[in-house]
Amino acid sequence: MAKVYDVRGYLRSVGVTTPVSTVHTWVAIRDSPALCGADFVGANTHAFYDGGRTSGQAGDFVFKTVVPALRAACPGKKLIITESGWPSRGGNIGVAAASVSGERNALLKLNCACRDDTSVSVYSFEDDDQIWKANDNERSFGIFGKFNLLGDVFAPC
Repeated sequence: MAKVYDVRGYLRSVGVTTPVSTVHTWVAIRDSPALCGADFVGANTHAFYDGGRTSGQAGDFVFKTVVPALRAACPGKKLIITESGWPSRGGNIGVAAASVSGERNALLKLNCACRDDTSVSVYSFEDDDQIWKANDNERSFGIFGKFNLLGDVFAPC
């Protein structure tokens, strides 16, 4: 966090008031509240990797598990979920099955959960698949070109 404080101090010294933070996994923040010291809390959270949940549980996972844990660890801090999504390919983790339909379902459930709690911003991860990454799960979080975003992911909840 020392670098965050240094950057924030420098920016403030030159008149820039942009919020400054860093991003970690939600578990790292929960377990190390010192990571709450920035202007806001940026957390990556993927239900696929945390607890063997199904894609239909992605929204509840973020808003009923992660958000309460982060609010307890970082009272009064603005929360931003900087990454959340579901892989379309790769191995399964327990009941968490990587598939295009699972990715679509997880994004729909995340969007519906965001509608119900607007105090937390959630960013979908990520625009395109990243073929340079180490395995199919990590490579396949891209959302464009896999399904109809307006008709599927942004469907009424």
